[in-house]
Amino acid sequence: MKNFKLLFEVIPKHPSLNIAIINENYDSCVNQLVDFCINIEANLYIKTVSELNIKLKKNIYVENFSFEQARYNKKSLQYDFLFLCAHSHDLSDLSTVFKKCYRVIKNAANIFILSKKEKSQDMMELLEETNYVAISTIELNDDYEIVCAKKMHGWRKV
Repeated sequence: MKNFKLLFEVIPKHPSLNIAIINENYDSCVNQLVDFCINIEANLYIKTVSELNIKLKKNIYVENFSFEQARYNKKSLQYDFLFLCAHSHDLSDLSTVFKKCYRVIKNAANIFILSKKEKSQDMMELLEETNYVAISTIELNDDYEIVCAKKMHGWRKV
């Protein structure tokens, strides 16, 4: 995922940002995000579905993750940016996943979802139904793109 680094241009280079990534077999994406977070002194919370081969460093936190768990965060921590780098096109109830993600990101936060191109339009419609706004895509390669969305300013309960 060579073009994955291009996403980092939209993230302000402020220390102490809280960034999370839900990962499933995309270790190159995680490694690029780890390097970026270390450089800007951001906190990175890696939620991994599968085994992750990564050396822990300062401000990098790793925890096991399951899409079926009731909450996607601990201690009421909310994230400034959330990356969903999992086989989201295979999830049976993507609406529930998006609602749970909505609850763990701050107002005006962004979510970036790795998607197969043929599934992106359906995913964008589902994001809109679950109260996300400013939905767009960024092409990564011939097969994948990133679906980007922003959390609405908390006026509607999900």
